[in-house]
Amino acid sequence: MDEKIENMLCRINLIKDSDPFNKRILNDAYETLQDTFEEMKRLRMHNNQLMNVIYQNQGMIEDGE
Repeated sequence: MDEKIENMLCRINLIKDSDPFNKRILNDAYETLQDTFEEMKRLRMHNNQLMNVIYQNQGMIEDGE
């Protein structure tokens, strides 16, 4: 998924300033996709950290402590 998004960002970046009719929407799309991609990476990292905490405490959870 990351590779597809990075590919899309590169492709939009190549054309966003060369198309005068669609420059604004392409710039908006580029910025929105970039922001969304960064948020996705942040949430993925946060999710991994939470899963690590769950795994570390799994014994306590199963024992009902």
